[in-house]
Amino acid sequence: MTVELGMFTMPFHHPDRDYATILEEDQEAIVLADRLGFTEAFVGEHFSSWSERITSPLIFFATLIPRTTQIRFATGVINLPQLHPATVAAHAAMFDQLCRGRFIMGIGPGGLVSDLEMFDVGQAELRPQMVIESIETVLKLWAQDPPYEIDGRFWKISLTNGIWPEFKVGYVPRPYQKPHPPIALSLLTPNSASARTAGERGWIPISGQFFHKRYLRGHWEKYVEGCEAVGRRPDPDIWRVSRSILVTETDGEAEDYLADKKLRLMCCGRAPICRSSMRVWNRLARSRTSARKSTRCSAVKYTVSFFLSHCHSASETFMGRV
Repeated sequence: MTVELGMFTMPFHHPDRDYATILEEDQEAIVLADRLGFTEAFVGEHFSSWSERITSPLIFFATLIPRTTQIRFATGVINLPQLHPATVAAHAAMFDQLCRGRFIMGIGPGGLVSDLEMFDVGQAELRPQMVIESIETVLKLWAQDPPYEIDGRFWKISLTNGIWPEFKVGYVPRPYQKPHPPIALSLLTPNSASARTAGERGWIPISGQFFHKRYLRGHWEKYVEGCEAVGRRPDPDIWRVSRSILVTETDGEAEDYLADKKLRLMCCGRAPICRSSMRVWNRLARSRTSARKSTRCSAVKYTVSFFLSHCHSASETFMGRV
């Protein structure tokens, strides 16, 4: 058995820190993860928080396409109730083209209370329904040429007149991956109904890090239920499981960090993590020779231990899949 490793970051920073600086640190973290063999990176989307200041994971990821070689870029997540489906379809398609298919389209209902209030997206029980309608609308826009007539409950799209076929005016862009990028759905509650939805629709289930590990069994069982309902074989290979890891130089430093209530609150996301890139890359260069000699399993262990030992004062979320 082998395990592939990815990372999820909201990211989380102290709200007093310089905006440009923390964005650079977040970029360095993903560049480092790519060089260490991490297979994918999920980044969150938050519009109204100075603690979590990536407002568009797609714009953020676009800066990393030329700086990385193999890591897949995953939205963690696009909060569909807060955006118009046509906007989502056009932006996601363009990004998938830019990165030549290194894109996983993570979607969800949103959870940041200030965003939900600002966008006024309605009652909590309606947001999962909005997610389904939105992604179905996105897939319809990608699957057909205009005219478009989509009469939804939450969004209505009509494009019937302003169409010039010879110039493809009125045509929504389509993604690089066919028929579309893989879709991932976040699971945040015990026995999540979203897990069943992922199974029914062939989407990637992502068990988040915000709950106790005992709830993982319920996620898998609901996912299996969904697969069986449509005659699909459950595939454990696509299940992502996310766990938070606090990174410090010593056990004592970690214990002190967790004893401080204010700092402990930061453990749900990512604080400033990487030392200066020069120090990291110098150590990486000295270590790469031994890494090449590792088998796949030992390389996984090496990757984890190296990444942890070269970051500090951080709470990082690692995602694994068998």
